[in-house]
Amino acid sequence: MKKIILSMALIFVLLFISACTANTDQSNTTTSTPKIVEVEILLPEKISLNEESILKVQLTQDKESVEDADDVQFEIWKANSQEKSELVKAKYEKEGIYSVKKTFQEDGIYYVQTHVTARGMHVMPKKQFVVGNVSEEELNALKEEPQTQGGSQGHSHHH
Repeated sequence: MKKIILSMALIFVLLFISACTANTDQSNTTTSTPKIVEVEILLPEKISLNEESILKVQLTQDKESVEDADDVQFEIWKANSQEKSELVKAKYEKEGIYSVKKTFQEDGIYYVQTHVTARGMHVMPKKQFVVGNVSEEELNALKEEPQTQGGSQGHSHHH
């Protein structure tokens, strides 16, 4: 008789524990994943040689400005020279906008890739742009290459 009561108690405890575990799993599946940090690269209409230009990036999450980014950097390089890229730390302005000042010394096609770490995510969109005067041949090459526009395109890592 003692064995039957002991067995019943053991079964009851196991059922109770498994029920608690099932509830815990269910509560985890209902928590929503965080919204992606959206990154839009904002460049001046025209970038001239030997004049200071301001390159900006606007960060939003669920249509709200991100004003607490951990790190925002601009990586800038001339086409076909990524190994000579320059990394510049951005300064916070207002309403989710971060900026850097840059003076370009050579005409040509350039790339800017922002490295944004905010709210547990790392986002790296890339954008092409023209500085000064470029030849028709260079412009055609620019059109043929795939271009990543702002937004949250590029690489995104959730932590």
